[in-house]
Amino acid sequence: MRQVLAVLLCVTLGIILIFSLSGIWDDRFAVAHILHHNFNLGLDSSVAEKFNHGLAFLAAFFLLIARLQVRSRALVFLTVLYGAIWFDDSARYHERAGEKLGRALDLPYRFGLGPQEYGELLAWAILGVILALVFLWSWAGRRGGDGGVIAPFFLCFVLLALCGIGADMLHNVMPPYLDLLMQVIEDGGEMIAVTLSAALAFGVYRNVKAYFDAMSEPSED
Repeated sequence: MRQVLAVLLCVTLGIILIFSLSGIWDDRFAVAHILHHNFNLGLDSSVAEKFNHGLAFLAAFFLLIARLQVRSRALVFLTVLYGAIWFDDSARYHERAGEKLGRALDLPYRFGLGPQEYGELLAWAILGVILALVFLWSWAGRRGGDGGVIAPFFLCFVLLALCGIGADMLHNVMPPYLDLLMQVIEDGGEMIAVTLSAALAFGVYRNVKAYFDAMSEPSED
């Protein structure tokens, strides 16, 4: 797992670095402009976005394979969670749903945010309710070791939410000259969170049976 994490982190940080440095010289050099466009962290169909989609899909896939090895509701929840993250990234769920919700509900402009931003928050809330229900179901039928599996993914998800929701909302009210920095914090932070999740999911897939077997062994007095 450490080798997989090191490789994935190097690639992720490399993409973020290329985007950041090329953004500084975007207006001066043609090569920098091409690199900045192709490695844009938030641009659909860019190298960064495709890589991030792949990582989220791999996380969901490895968690699903782990669930097929061990009967654990925690793994069902995590598979659904990262499947939802992959769906949101690849289908642009919260942006598209946010636009439609903002228009349909005639959401106002307040505190520097408009219908699109409030619609996105509402779209996240709807998805959050669904995920919360799956989590409650999984926790109600938890088995020994489930908490230890969920805990590290929870930390990754907190980082993802802080960058994907918190930094995203903050980005909308920041001055234009901080745009590059906010993109790195927002989209780069998301990439790092998903990278850590994919490496964790691979580690769970490789060790899940041994882990749960050890957790189910009776403790000695």
